[in-house]
Amino acid sequence: MPEPMAPMDCIPEDLPVHRVEVLEQLAAELPTASDALRYRDNFARLLPQRIEEVTVEIRSGNRQAAETALLSLSVGSRMVGAPRLEYVVGRCLADIRSGRKAECLPALIREAERFLTHVAETFSAEAHPRGTGRHRQDS
Repeated sequence: MPEPMAPMDCIPEDLPVHRVEVLEQLAAELPTASDALRYRDNFARLLPQRIEEVTVEIRSGNRQAAETALLSLSVGSRMVGAPRLEYVVGRCLADIRSGRKAECLPALIREAERFLTHVAETFSAEAHPRGTGRHRQDS
């Protein structure tokens, strides 16, 4: 049986950090568009804490708690349109469920940081749209 690939080696290159159309769909389903942005911003604000929780649960061997935390992270990633993060979360879930050591943690941390950087850049563009001439919505 071949060795599993390193998690960063197998993230499809065509997956963007953020899909703005997913956030736009969420905005259409909520009372106001600002509710969707607030959801995204809350997800981003809590993301470091959630990644830390996953890391602790995986390293302590608490499989059930790690799965629960990862499932929650997967749903949140999908709702805010973070496909790269969602993909890596799925890899971590697969590792845990199969009993493999979760080698995906470094990739999970990197993708979370990448999403947070994207949100910070997007927030800056939203706050100062005239200075840039356009919004940076998708990577």
